Amino acid sequence: MKLQRMIACASLAICMSASMFAQNLNLVQRSHYPYPGKTCANITGYVDTTGREYALVGVSDGLSIVDVTDPVNPVQVKKIPNIDDLWKEVKVYGKYAYVTTEGGGGLQIVNMSSLPNAAGIVYHSWQPVIPGAGGGTLESIHALHIDGHFVYLYGSNLFNGGAIAADLTDPWNPVYAGKYEVGSGNQAYVHDGYVRNDTLYAGHIYAGYFSIVDFTNKSAPVEIANQFTPNNFTHNTWLSTDSKTLFTTDEVDGSYVTSYNITDPANIVELDRIQSNPGSQSIGHNTHIIQVNGNDYAVTSWYKDGLTIVDAGRPHNLVQVANYDNYAGSGGGFEGNWGVYPYLPSGNIIASNIEDGLYVYTPTYERACYLEGIITDSVTGLPLNGASIEILSTSVNENTTISGNYATGIPSPGGTFSVKYSKAGYLSKTFTNISLVPAGVTLKDVALVPVQSFSMSGQVITSGTGIPVANANILISNPDFSYQATTNASGNFTISGMYADTYEIIAGKWGYVTSCVQNTALNNGTAPLVIELAPGYYDDFTFNFGWAVSGNAATGDWERGIPVGTTNAGSSANPGADDNFDCGDKAYVTGNGGGAAADDDVDNGSTLLTSPIFDLSTFTNPYVNYSRWFFNGGGAGSPNDSVTIKLSNGISTVMIDFARFNSPGNSSWVPKAFQVSNFIAPTSNMRIQVRTADLSTSGHLVEAGFDQFSVTEGLMTGVESIVSGSSLNAYPNPFSSEINIAFKVTEKLSDAAVIVSDVTGRMIDKRSIDQQEGTIIFENLNAGIYFVNIQNGNTPGTPVKIIKLK
Repeated sequence: MKLQRMIACASLAICMSASMFAQNLNLVQRSHYPYPGKTCANITGYVDTTGREYALVGVSDGLSIVDVTDPVNPVQVKKIPNIDDLWKEVKVYGKYAYVTTEGGGGLQIVNMSSLPNAAGIVYHSWQPVIPGAGGGTLESIHALHIDGHFVYLYGSNLFNGGAIAADLTDPWNPVYAGKYEVGSGNQAYVHDGYVRNDTLYAGHIYAGYFSIVDFTNKSAPVEIANQFTPNNFTHNTWLSTDSKTLFTTDEVDGSYVTSYNITDPANIVELDRIQSNPGSQSIGHNTHIIQVNGNDYAVTSWYKDGLTIVDAGRPHNLVQVANYDNYAGSGGGFEGNWGVYPYLPSGNIIASNIEDGLYVYTPTYERACYLEGIITDSVTGLPLNGASIEILSTSVNENTTISGNYATGIPSPGGTFSVKYSKAGYLSKTFTNISLVPAGVTLKDVALVPVQSFSMSGQVITSGTGIPVANANILISNPDFSYQATTNASGNFTISGMYADTYEIIAGKWGYVTSCVQNTALNNGTAPLVIELAPGYYDDFTFNFGWAVSGNAATGDWERGIPVGTTNAGSSANPGADDNFDCGDKAYVTGNGGGAAADDDVDNGSTLLTSPIFDLSTFTNPYVNYSRWFFNGGGAGSPNDSVTIKLSNGISTVMIDFARFNSPGNSSWVPKAFQVSNFIAPTSNMRIQVRTADLSTSGHLVEAGFDQFSVTEGLMTGVESIVSGSSLNAYPNPFSSEINIAFKVTEKLSDAAVIVSDVTGRMIDKRSIDQQEGTIIFENLNAGIYFVNIQNGNTPGTPVKIIKLK
């Protein structure tokens, strides 16, 4: 449960919080020091010669030095001014603090040797002209780390943002020593890093990997290895105490703290990954490793999930053992806890929240209670991948790896628990007396018994005639199992290796209406299935019926699959699901790579989706029906892209539908129905085409979707009817957002137009027409009654009354 935010402080007085927050695990908040009107970035600690402890907080307008010796009563002793900028990073070498910012001004150096006498603190900026950088002056720096007597600067304005090393033998006057720059642009840019014994572990955030660099020779560093991280947005790195394990974070929604065995840089192995609050999409920002009582812990700032402590003593089995969340919101995004510092001699942890300042915590470092083992098939003895382990009465739910191994656990104090082991196709096992103890490893190997399988047969026939349907597609599935088959020449099929369960049964073929039956119990005694398909045309894209994709777009081509949602500025770009009024879960969408809205949208060209041929010559009054999706946003200026849907009869092609950036219903599935004869003569050689394009250079995002295509005899039940005039049709009518006006004239004159008038005869809108038939979409009409007519010389037309609902 998320916490309620503390009542805002009216001044710089301390906001005490012991009774104002919900209970958290193994962390006690001692105090809060706010910075009204200012944001905070990263944080570090310092201890003066008298043993007093300080928090050094990167505030937007400078460095705040706060005495936290009494954790309940922090006191700011000095504010060092700096360029006003959100990004501030600070590290300490001896009695000196080094502050970076992306706002410019180089590296700020603060001499704190006078503390606890704050009046004696002095500071200046180091802005050298760096040799080999084309005479460039050091200005902006994103982050830094200090190892030995060298400071390493990351993400600066020089060397494509690669790492810069400077000698701190004279802490007040650093000397440029060398740089690490591999490639250019995203590859070279190092966002943050960790250095130990002249070895750099660099986070190439935009390239998505960390590199291991031998920086012993500062003028000629050597890259030893690199490794991509789970979310391909590598932010922060930190070493275990024994230098055998590297921990990373990815600064992106839904990220992880991840551990790697780096003992052999030529064979880096991912060991485990953990999230602070699985499903919350929170971003892990900065993790640090501290050893307490001989055991490593990962102390991490998670933007919207606060501060967490993970027992990292078994790096292949990371278990969260403490947490404190002081941010009221939840989810992804860059608000909340920026940084933590766990190394003060008192053991207290200081943390910085972007919006509301410095926090002081007292931790209790508890060991985890571990549960590990392997799950196998009881018959074959082979390991089972993806088997589930649930520690009942807790939120722990782990899966086995490809080797059948699992590793999980819970925080102290442990106890006796029931643990359920399960996998689809196997009988579940629950053990009720598994003992879990702090720092102890309970080993539990489990062999699951496979469920007996059976064969399911059936036949697909044409409804009303009983004629077998050859080459029909069959899908029998539920969340655990999925089986597919194709009928033979006699319409028969057989599926072997099925397990007794309740299934959805879908059968279809182009030229027939798909059959979809849910919640059907199938077992060894079930009689052969008989599935009837009615002739017609229906496609919800459960099966591949042969729609063709063409075009020249660089990315974002049409593809059939389960939609992976993306968002832009709070609006859905790519749909997150298909139209839920059909069978199955698939649709055609433009690009389906997920990630950010711009990652796989339509770029620099067009993409065209074309149906197989369908025969309408035997229909009396055919209607084409479908649902479409469109999104166009982002970039510079008003978006100017569109999606168009056309109908062809093999002789001519007409547009029946069109959407642009401000069309009603965008970012949702919009159902459509069109009477074919209003646009084009039905033939035996019909196709529908869906085209969208990104033809501008303004960076606009373009996404489209198409689902639930069908042809019906007359208007589908539940769809509002079309009102006919002598040469006009309107749909839907009444309407709530937009209305489609289909027009047809026997001869088009130069002044031909479609006119919308109100009940007094006053013209509200006029659209010129440049062809004899087509469709115009009217939007943004106020609620009321209107009349639509055609102006075409002296040719009279019969007006159509349309009604716009409130």
